[in-house]
Amino acid sequence: MRSCWNLPVFLLVTGTAIHPQQTSTYARIKARLDAIPAIDTHEHIQPFSELPGRIQTARGLGVNLFSVWKHSYYSAVHKLTPWTDGQDFDQWWSVARNDFADAKAASFYRYQLSAFKDLYGVDFETITPAQARDLDRRIFENYKTPAWIRRVVEKANIELMLFDPRIRFDFNPPYDFAVLALRVNPLLLAFHPDETPDPLHSPYSFAAKRGLPLRTLDDYVAVLDRLFQDAAQAGIVCLKYSGAYRRTLQFDNVQAASVAATFGRRRQELNAQQIKAFEDFVFWKLCELAARYDLPFQIHTGHGRLQGSNPMLLLDLIEANPRTKFVLFHGGFPWTGETGAIAMRNPGNVWIDSVWLPTLSFSMAKRALHEWLEMVPSTKIMWGGDALLAEGLYGGTIFTRECLAEVLAEKVDQRRIKEADALRIGRQILRDNALALFPSMRKRLWRKDVPRE
Repeated sequence: MRSCWNLPVFLLVTGTAIHPQQTSTYARIKARLDAIPAIDTHEHIQPFSELPGRIQTARGLGVNLFSVWKHSYYSAVHKLTPWTDGQDFDQWWSVARNDFADAKAASFYRYQLSAFKDLYGVDFETITPAQARDLDRRIFENYKTPAWIRRVVEKANIELMLFDPRIRFDFNPPYDFAVLALRVNPLLLAFHPDETPDPLHSPYSFAAKRGLPLRTLDDYVAVLDRLFQDAAQAGIVCLKYSGAYRRTLQFDNVQAASVAATFGRRRQELNAQQIKAFEDFVFWKLCELAARYDLPFQIHTGHGRLQGSNPMLLLDLIEANPRTKFVLFHGGFPWTGETGAIAMRNPGNVWIDSVWLPTLSFSMAKRALHEWLEMVPSTKIMWGGDALLAEGLYGGTIFTRECLAEVLAEKVDQRRIKEADALRIGRQILRDNALALFPSMRKRLWRKDVPRE
């Protein structure tokens, strides 16, 4: 006979369906998780002067309710009435208020609701025109000062976040709670200066500032080594690659002799195979340098450009570089099971990051966390928010804490684990695992009230 403990909690209560968040176990675990100052492994909160979403409104240039929805993930999938520069809010809202009817169950919609509720005291599901107008005004006022970003970070109980800066080779964090990652995307394209014309992103500009020659492939490899050396000394704690939006994650082990003649030639002189071979060579070289300078390598996998973004395509690369610490972002969505299998097979150098996953699909994130905790050590899982504006940062954080608390409460109620172990796992995922993988972040910790467990 099947044990009743294999069944969801709500099926154990005769005649009553109980939501996971209605259980006393969830309440206890969630309260403890909420009290943990989290370490967020990935955000896109740009310097305040460069935040996206500033538009012309009747009040002037600024961020408003349209901006918050437009620069969330909602607008990537669902309709959002466009904003006309300088228009009156009521005019926009009279149409836009109907945009959300078909997204009520969507995670890309629901993750924002807690931000409106907790930060503004507004139930967006029942919002009136007068409340919407006031919400728009308050958002505009909040984004007049960078203090708003800090207030939301503290409200979300985040101590530090890994920040993916717009300026790739500027090693100065824009906020005191930000720790920098080095985005390496431009490095794969630098076979000719025309490919990285922006001096803020160009390894050619970096080489010129350091007085380094950059005429041959050997020169370029030496420049990469110097870049990584400088980054590590400046406090960069990891690498970030998001090229899966553009190309396949299949990186072949290409030898230098095969691509030496590619370096220095313009794109129109090369075919697609030559360009891919150069990118593949550079990526393997980056993996080697990541190990040399102990910089874990965060890699976007899955959703974005689905063709060629299955994390299984990285398996040969991962196993050929056992000293490189690979962090598989987004849980490989939708290939979450495959991501768990990769980490299970390579426990020494693979970590799973659930960044963005609850926002993509809360249910899939729950399923993935349940499975990953059964497949890999609990020290191998992390989280991140992946937002552009403060409201998205807050909503993504709340969504993650709720998702993790539901998973851990269900495992406790199903007698899979003890509650004390669930609490320890929660702290590991929200905080301790990131500090263990990126130990130099400890120098930046500022909270004095963090409980030591």
